[in-house]
Amino acid sequence: MKKKKYIMRTIKILSLLLVLVTCVWFLQEFVLCHADHNRERIKGFYLEDKDSIDVVIIGASEVYSAFSSCYAYEKFGYTSYPLATQSNIITNYKTQLKSAVKQQHPKLIIIELNGVLYGRDQDLEKEANFRNYADNIPLDGDKIELISSYAPENELEYYLPIIKYHSLWDDFPKGFKWNLSIIQDRLRGYNYLKGAKSQTKIYNNKEKIYNDELKNNYTKNLLNKKSEQEFRDFLEYCKSENLNNIVFVRFPHLVVKSTLNRFYRGNTAEEIINEYGYDYINFERNFSDTGLDKNTDFYNVEHLNIYGQKKFTEYFGKYIQDKYNITKSELTPSQKEEWDTCVKYYDAFSKYNISLIENKEFKEVGEDYKNIKEIQKFL
Repeated sequence: MKKKKYIMRTIKILSLLLVLVTCVWFLQEFVLCHADHNRERIKGFYLEDKDSIDVVIIGASEVYSAFSSCYAYEKFGYTSYPLATQSNIITNYKTQLKSAVKQQHPKLIIIELNGVLYGRDQDLEKEANFRNYADNIPLDGDKIELISSYAPENELEYYLPIIKYHSLWDDFPKGFKWNLSIIQDRLRGYNYLKGAKSQTKIYNNKEKIYNDELKNNYTKNLLNKKSEQEFRDFLEYCKSENLNNIVFVRFPHLVVKSTLNRFYRGNTAEEIINEYGYDYINFERNFSDTGLDKNTDFYNVEHLNIYGQKKFTEYFGKYIQDKYNITKSELTPSQKEEWDTCVKYYDAFSKYNISLIENKEFKEVGEDYKNIKEIQKFL
């Protein structure tokens, strides 16, 4: 009898623990979390079928504002995905590369250089720049390694982000929001726009733009010491793993007086990349090759708007197809149906963006729940 009571008590305790763990997981995943486009994009990457993505693009905001995976698929037939977060830092690159290889074994890995070019330690050490990625990836050995290297004195808060974001309860009911878009993505099995995002503005150019003068400019500036060391460590890792399908790229930006030093740091980074034998393509220096118009295709000096996004996707998508022999992806019927659906949603996304620009309505447009509802009106 005592043994039976002991067994029942154990079962009840374990059941209670299971309920508690499930509740914490649900709250942390969908409620008490930083629900933004970074979370949507990174969670979406892990929803993709394994070995179904042929091109992975690692980087920061210029990646998902400049390149549309849906539009590239429509034009060229290969699949891609931006493993990119806002203000991404070199600290994250190695883990992102490992995830790209483990999940997808892509034909090509494109690495945008912005995360290497910060000039100050505080940008590399900024918590938000780290969390935009680290909060949203599965708990595995790579995540543990990443967190222990970044935040050895405060690890628990990174393993359980609910500790960081528990104060969101204070917003209830006003300002409190469920992460409906990620719940819907989970149920659907993918996100509609494959991480693309834009703002409905046209940059009003009042500054001197230097891009046309930079084609043969190789002036160098020193990289931040910490950044250079991490970048070299990253390149050493790439070589040690025999990763030969990597190309480094500087996506288009309007180079102005305040960003000239960053451009010069990019020249230094190019020199380091050459040391390790990798390709580097600089679309700040070779800006005119892209066909982009500085007066219509940007929403600020750093990012392309919808007009620029489509132009650059078409140009760069064709470039990597030809130079790196990226052929059409071999998809199952269900995967093809998914990507065909995403093409339709991106077309509606484009029309929605353009309608807002024409009506001078300035808005950030991504694939959160409210925007998708508006985008669906253009299907």
